Amino acid sequence: MIPRLPQELAEHTLVFCHPRVVAAYAQTCRGAYALVYRSPDLYLWRTLFLDFPFDDPRLSRPPSESSTSGRSRSPPLSEVDWRTKLQRRVRAETIARRDGDRHEFLDVLFECIREAAPRTREPSHNLSWVTSVLTLDESPWIEGFLRLEQPPLSPFPRRLASDIERLRAHLALSLDHGVGAEAHEKLRALRRLSRAHVYDLRNYVSEAHWGPFTRDGDRVNWAHVNAIVTVIAMNLRDFGVHWPKEFKPHAIVQGLEACRPYSAPGTLKRSPLDWAGVEGQWMRIVCFCDYRDLIRFNNSGWDPAFFDDEYQEASRLLLLDLRLISVESDPAVVEKLPDPSRPPITFAGTMRGFNSDAVLHRAVRGTIRVMEDGNIRWSFVSIYNSHDQWSSEGVQIGGVCSAAGVVGAWSGARHDQGDPSGPFWLFKADEAQEAILRGLRRM
Repeated sequence: MIPRLPQELAEHTLVFCHPRVVAAYAQTCRGAYALVYRSPDLYLWRTLFLDFPFDDPRLSRPPSESSTSGRSRSPPLSEVDWRTKLQRRVRAETIARRDGDRHEFLDVLFECIREAAPRTREPSHNLSWVTSVLTLDESPWIEGFLRLEQPPLSPFPRRLASDIERLRAHLALSLDHGVGAEAHEKLRALRRLSRAHVYDLRNYVSEAHWGPFTRDGDRVNWAHVNAIVTVIAMNLRDFGVHWPKEFKPHAIVQGLEACRPYSAPGTLKRSPLDWAGVEGQWMRIVCFCDYRDLIRFNNSGWDPAFFDDEYQEASRLLLLDLRLISVESDPAVVEKLPDPSRPPITFAGTMRGFNSDAVLHRAVRGTIRVMEDGNIRWSFVSIYNSHDQWSSEGVQIGGVCSAAGVVGAWSGARHDQGDPSGPFWLFKADEAQEAILRGLRRM
């Protein structure tokens, strides 16, 4: 019997089993239960967790990124509750197949996304698992719960509806390919509803900082963010080959892989002060309606049918060159922040159209800060003739420094009555993209 074997040999035998088998074995006798659940050694559950496989949660924040006290923020080995993490993920698989506590299900998925290992040549085990759970053939409820069945979400409690929208924003339609007539119609309906949300000027108010935030300004409005993601993703699908794959946001091309922390190009070589990876070359997609259409839509009752299947917005690609200006260092300020290890950053730079000499450089300045809900907020303005012209508010998708980038809304810097507004997506350019852009500039 295994309990009579040396503990090291017994544990080594159990690590080859599925966690459910290990849990069943623990019920066979007191010795088995003590071996599985009462051993002070972390070897068994740590090995089961990492061999499932999942990413090591200690790697989700690189040791090189130190806190204001100079200590690593990755949790030490003894502080990781390997057993609870693994049990929750196995239970989430059961919920996916049979339905169950959807709050717990989504919490587990977000934990996996948050703790995905920084970008390497290999795909993230966490994100591969999340994708496999969301595409289980024997889980028909997920199809309607997480994918094309946007509204009505009102039957769900507020937090659950917000988490569904948040997950959809991270997926960026990567699991919705529109195969078949019914799927195409659902995508079209989703696009109409998303446009109606994005171009509804009532959603841009001072209480929400003129961006995709709740009316108290402290949290992300994920319904708004998901609507922005959907509008831009569908617009780029319309362009097809006329909008090269290289100039699409990484999340649209890579799916959840783009949400990995520190996956944005160049961020592993950034300055230690630049925790947000702001310095470098960025690309920004901006969409907007004809101003007359925008006013007509807002004056005619905000009917989604206004944006029929033939309607087209304009979409523009802009280049930004950003540099870090300062990082908040006042201890009295830093200690009161939601995340003292990530103090507010001030940045500046320039922005211009990527292939037109007629589009002059605009100066850009802004800030990056961690919100009360833990999300990362970007705020910046573009400047023309020494005056603020356009204001932009966005939120980081995925982990810090993710390739997925920043999604948000732009509006007039003065926020006058009737100012236009629209969606944007900001993402870091990689070396291949920069090479293409240099070639375009020489043409």
